[in-house]
Amino acid sequence: MNDEYTPTYAVDDYEQITEGQATILFPRNNEVFYNPVQQFNRDMSIAAIKTWRDITAEAKLARYNRSTNPAKSKPSPKFTILEALAASGLRSVRYAKEIEDIDYILTNDLLADAVESIRRNAHFNGISQQLVRANQGDAISVMYAQRDKKRFSVVDLDPYGTAAPFIDGALHAVENGGLICVTCTDLAILASNNHPETCFAKYGGNPLKAEFCHELALRLVVHSIQQAANRQRRYIEPLMSCSIDFYVRIFVRVHDRPLMVKTVASQTGAVYHCRHCGSFATQPFGAIVPGKGENSKFRIASAPTADRLCANCGSTQDIGGPCWIGPLHNADFVQRMYDAVSKTDKTVYGTQPRMQGMLKVILEELQDVPFHYNLATLSSAVRTACPPLIKINSALLNAGYRVSGVHTRTGSIKTDAPMHVVWDAIRAHVKEIGRSPHIVEGSPEDRILSAEITTDISFALHDDAEPESRRIKLVRFQMNPEKFWGPKARHTEAPKAKQDSTKRKQQTQSTQAIAAADDALTVAEGVEAVDLDAKKKPKTE
Repeated sequence: MNDEYTPTYAVDDYEQITEGQATILFPRNNEVFYNPVQQFNRDMSIAAIKTWRDITAEAKLARYNRSTNPAKSKPSPKFTILEALAASGLRSVRYAKEIEDIDYILTNDLLADAVESIRRNAHFNGISQQLVRANQGDAISVMYAQRDKKRFSVVDLDPYGTAAPFIDGALHAVENGGLICVTCTDLAILASNNHPETCFAKYGGNPLKAEFCHELALRLVVHSIQQAANRQRRYIEPLMSCSIDFYVRIFVRVHDRPLMVKTVASQTGAVYHCRHCGSFATQPFGAIVPGKGENSKFRIASAPTADRLCANCGSTQDIGGPCWIGPLHNADFVQRMYDAVSKTDKTVYGTQPRMQGMLKVILEELQDVPFHYNLATLSSAVRTACPPLIKINSALLNAGYRVSGVHTRTGSIKTDAPMHVVWDAIRAHVKEIGRSPHIVEGSPEDRILSAEITTDISFALHDDAEPESRRIKLVRFQMNPEKFWGPKARHTEAPKAKQDSTKRKQQTQSTQAIAAADDALTVAEGVEAVDLDAKKKPKTE
């Protein structure tokens, strides 16, 4: 990189777009660089990195204060960031202007025009080339090159589509205790059953077309990162896992702790899901049992936790995973991030109301319970009107179980209540309002409703049935942010040159077509002339 390089540009040739404290020069005829819907992603990332920075600095300072070594120097709060797939450089520019204590950001992209855009936007925002260091290179090669060097504190992966090819390199490039931020936009693969073979190839697990498909998508990506880390005797701790619009955004802390790697089997498993009624059961792959003293023993888990047919309705079950079935979030991390965002001036984050809402709902989620039910799906399975969410929540709470919502889907219930207790609440509701006359005897609906209610169900309103995020009217679930929103087209280098090339190709094809037509006409005229001459030629016989 040439530190003396100064980009040359005419501001009037670009559209200026301001996001946060950054203003980027946006090519007027190129719509692929900027997606305003992704501002929420960048706002959340800035808040998450700040929270990680504060927690990490406090831990380093605490270790320093406990140290009895007089030669040990006080730790610096400075840290480094690698943005491996930077495109326009907007994310790095915002990081540089809005996050304190950054030593430098290596802002990398494969395309030359993207690197030029990074330099141009950094220069336009008054950021030195020592702080935002533009680099042209293959992201995987750049990350692997850090194995024998000083690794980065934060590695940010925000690719177009899947991050799967870059995960192993990111784990080689990040330091112990460092943060990896991962975006995957291929939810058509992760959150449906359209291409299970593709999902398995990329993430090592099968997706499901289920009510909890977006949570399963998060767990598949975390599983993929965890497995890559374990091969390096490293362990990743999910700090926050978010399902947002058309993508997932996951923040994990990396630890050099081989002992923790041994616990991964017990936090990895499969999920059985009924196609008809939505019942599910998880199957862990390992178990931890007490050993001598404070030690633990690691065992293979007993199986199976479910039969081929659903125990509730008798329908066929599908199997998803392997996936991560441990916690998706660190409650202390999310709480600190929520508190910081709530105290921040509203002008700092353009999407602050939605940030507060999502963080609050994540805080309310049961962290030790994988997957959830959807009340509309449960009701549909027995052909009944969907009851109010607060009614079923009250029934489960009154029965002595815990209940929460989820940020991945509205109208859903995450609970530690066994499946038969959840169905007992639905059966009690149906008993109150009456059973549908259209239910055929022996059908899956009949099997569910004919089962005896064995739980003492009370629909009396429970104080905790309505979550706080709903009571204080936070923006819990985002509506469509704009018309025709979603992922933009993939960026390609030198679009103008491509247009010129296309025009030249069309002109060439047109010229060739005209030449071919002339040749055909000449041949046709020649054939006809020969025929005329043949008619005039006298017979030799």
